Amino acid sequence: MKNYFNTHPNISRFIVGAILITAALLGSAFIHIPFVPVGLVLVVFISWLMFRSEGKNLSVLGFDLKASHLLLIPFGLLLGIASFLLSFYVGVWVRHDQVMVSKTIDWGMLITEFWRVLPTAAVQDFLVVGYCYTKLIQLTNKRIATLMFALFFIAMHDVWGGYIVNTLFYASGLFMGYLMFSTSFLRSGSIWLPIGLHWGNNFANSCLFTFNRTSTSWLYLNTQHSNLNVWQAVGLFIALIIGAVCVIIITRLVWRKNLFMEREYPQKE
Repeated sequence: MKNYFNTHPNISRFIVGAILITAALLGSAFIHIPFVPVGLVLVVFISWLMFRSEGKNLSVLGFDLKASHLLLIPFGLLLGIASFLLSFYVGVWVRHDQVMVSKTIDWGMLITEFWRVLPTAAVQDFLVVGYCYTKLIQLTNKRIATLMFALFFIAMHDVWGGYIVNTLFYASGLFMGYLMFSTSFLRSGSIWLPIGLHWGNNFANSCLFTFNRTSTSWLYLNTQHSNLNVWQAVGLFIALIIGAVCVIIITRLVWRKNLFMEREYPQKE
């Protein structure tokens, strides 16, 4: 085992990192500390430990306190909310839905949900654009690594068990969502941006702009859904991915180069 580790250090670290992160997530289910996102803390710690074994730290992921990186959090948060709102309204237009504005909002619950969404989004980003993703880029290239982790991201979600068309729609949306996160990470050079995007998108999806009215909804739908024709189905597919596509375009316009690749693996760029 030691000889294999010495001979194949990158693949060995990739496997060890994946095992330790999985163990951290499983172990976090048995540890409860009030107001502490144990799973996130453990995953960040394991990521730091793995980078430390190579003489590096979390700055490889741009996970630091530089002002230029911290500003990516509110930027990503607002962009994530706006991207989902765009998809929401395109879907409304395609289905001819009626949008209702909530007259009463439970602001206490809204603030609670706002912070509750963050740890889950951050954990997923450390899983899919974190240590193992960077090692797979080093082992292969950014295209292969991105494709493999996009499939992993889809597998993390419950997309199976329904109608095949619905499954394909949902999987396609997740695939584009992952491309949004990976592009934002590679271009900006910091994991703070995909965390902000993921946070904003999930918060908007679950709390702000919803299909059914909830205590935190700003906008919700009041529609009797009917069977869709072919063109409406195509329109819904466009609505599903348009937010992510727009974010990818904006990200590529703001950052013309892959800052992560230039900094860490210039030979692979």
